[in-house]
Amino acid sequence: MGNGTVRVVRKRPSWATPASWSALSQAEGFTLIELMLAVSIVGVLASLAVPNYLDFVEKARVAKTVSELHGLTKEIKGYALGAEQYPDSLADIGRSTMLDPWGTPYQYYKINCGTIADIGSLARLKLRKKHSPQVIPAADSPFMHRNGHISFAIDHGDHQDLLHFVQGGGGNGGGGKGGGGGGPPCGGVGGARKDRFLVPINSDFDIYSMGKDKDTVAPLNPPKSHDDIIRASDGGFYGLAKNF
Repeated sequence: MGNGTVRVVRKRPSWATPASWSALSQAEGFTLIELMLAVSIVGVLASLAVPNYLDFVEKARVAKTVSELHGLTKEIKGYALGAEQYPDSLADIGRSTMLDPWGTPYQYYKINCGTIADIGSLARLKLRKKHSPQVIPAADSPFMHRNGHISFAIDHGDHQDLLHFVQGGGGNGGGGKGGGGGGPPCGGVGGARKDRFLVPINSDFDIYSMGKDKDTVAPLNPPKSHDDIIRASDGGFYGLAKNF
């Protein structure tokens, strides 16, 4: 004490017997185990929740795509009413840079190059979900013309459906406006989306998203096309290609 040092002596409480100290140490050990168990439970719950969340996000993207396809369809048909034909590309309606929820441009393919009168007839042709029109190529048609052709689209309906004439022009080497262009042949179905029977799913135009994998092929049956979000049956179906 002479040098000014103070020594603090910690004493065990009088009530703390060796047995009680051992119990206290065990209690602290169990608390650590419980904490580890809680962390494990949280990890398991997170592993279950994350896939569900990702699935929810993917469904939300599909729903948004369907909504945007409806909007694009309205714009395409609005253009057709004014120009008396469907646009050659989405650039004609100012949507060439519009991206789907996965960051890929929407895909458009013009099939019917008919006049406004033909488009009006097409609007009255009701197509059912899984029965797209069957197109007879112009080469098999008895109606031929030097500067154009006519194809038939017959619905698999109940005798109340209409016979739809698809007017074409420009031949197989022509563009979307009837010859000399770089687009698909007028009235052509070569690049059109097709069902498992290789029948075009639309008779007017295709508009679709390539989906999550950002890739596709024309037929819907290959796995590469399953995640595509499509418009089919001339607007009678919107959704995942695998569900059509």
